[in-house]
Amino acid sequence: MAAGNDSDSKRAQIVTLLYIIFVCFSVLNIKMSILDSNLYSIKSFDVLDKETRKKIDLSNTIIQNNFSQIDSTTKGHSYLLIRTRLNVSYDKLNTLLNTIGNEFKKNGRTVATEFNRRNLIEKILKGKNGIDIIKKDLFDLSKFINNSTYKLPSYLDEYVPIADSVVNFKGKQQAWESYLFLHKPTAMSYMQLVRIKLLITHTQLIYQEAALNEIGYQPTYFSKLNPALYELKSNISSISTDIKVPVKEFAPTEVKNKNTSDIVIDDIFNKILQTIHTENIFAGINTTLFSEFNFEIGKDVEIEITPKVNVSSVDKKFIANFNRVGEYDLRFFDLRSGTKKLLFLKKVYANKMPDPILRVKGENLGNYNISLSDLASSERLEAVLYINNLNYFPGRINSFRVVRIHGGVEGESVLNYGEIFQSGTQRLVASLQKNDLIIFDNINISLVDGTTRKPPPLLYKITN
Repeated sequence: MAAGNDSDSKRAQIVTLLYIIFVCFSVLNIKMSILDSNLYSIKSFDVLDKETRKKIDLSNTIIQNNFSQIDSTTKGHSYLLIRTRLNVSYDKLNTLLNTIGNEFKKNGRTVATEFNRRNLIEKILKGKNGIDIIKKDLFDLSKFINNSTYKLPSYLDEYVPIADSVVNFKGKQQAWESYLFLHKPTAMSYMQLVRIKLLITHTQLIYQEAALNEIGYQPTYFSKLNPALYELKSNISSISTDIKVPVKEFAPTEVKNKNTSDIVIDDIFNKILQTIHTENIFAGINTTLFSEFNFEIGKDVEIEITPKVNVSSVDKKFIANFNRVGEYDLRFFDLRSGTKKLLFLKKVYANKMPDPILRVKGENLGNYNISLSDLASSERLEAVLYINNLNYFPGRINSFRVVRIHGGVEGESVLNYGEIFQSGTQRLVASLQKNDLIIFDNINISLVDGTTRKPPPLLYKITN
């Protein structure tokens, strides 16, 4: 009997343990259907982003054609600065998403095959080009917008928490990275990146339309067949004209041109219009104006840019370098009939580059603390610009001053020419002690757009 009781007792313990394990797994497991539905969310966000970017491209074209007028207004200038800063954040999110896609491809995987796994995406997100860069950028973006005089309401503020720790629905504090991205299946963390990218796109469109509104442009629906104009507001309302215009039907093949001309709007013209890229042009940087063309420049089409700039045609890409800030006229001529006929004229604006970001090479941006060994091994200051996916810095560091603060008192200072730490700077760095401060100020930078910049000082505390 005793043996039987022991057997029953052990059996009961095993059953109880299995039940506990079952309950734990039922609590921890996320239903596959929920994860699977996130793939549809990702696809939906991607489609919405692409459609909204079309509106951004169109409004950018109008902005570039009227840049001087918009930028001359106080609000317009502020809106354009925020627009440009939002585009920087969009590019960074795109870069991370592309990195994830490339890493998945290297491993023979996709978002769909990885949707219930977390190891690979978590490794990418924790990498040097991962979520830390996105977090800092989003926090800096929020600060930039909130410090702007003419901030506009947007969903970005409401739906992207900007805090090092976030209170979840159970009232518990979670680190920002964990709350949104880490320790989650790919379907969830990847969806968060795509969701935030869409919010940035939507916010950028808000600021671009606000900038255009400064010179009278409004988001509208317009019909050639009906004189009524419908303006897009929070509530749709009709703004009708009193003029009655008889409706005229146009044949599908009929082409209307306001200018009297015998130029045919054909495949060449359409190809140029479809691929032309005239937004976010920065002086001094090569810009691909259009690509994938199947006509011969100089024989079928002639392109003139005034004032004159350096141009080249490589691998079906027409590249121009606008060497100075300002407005340019871009003219396309049709040469196929044997005479030179103007296809169209477009005004473009080459913008001044944004201010570069300075750091000690090898250090994380904005990191206040630095070890003496890291500072000594860095050997230089570094400037970076996050525009147009640049993989180089379009300028040079001319000079800077290095100051040591010891015991709260300013001590030795040296002037350094160029980005590499010269002998005087190296001696100063070698003399630093724990809790000393080192300041890099009076920084002078020249950019290829012809401007000189003086970024704010860098301050580091020596940790050991």
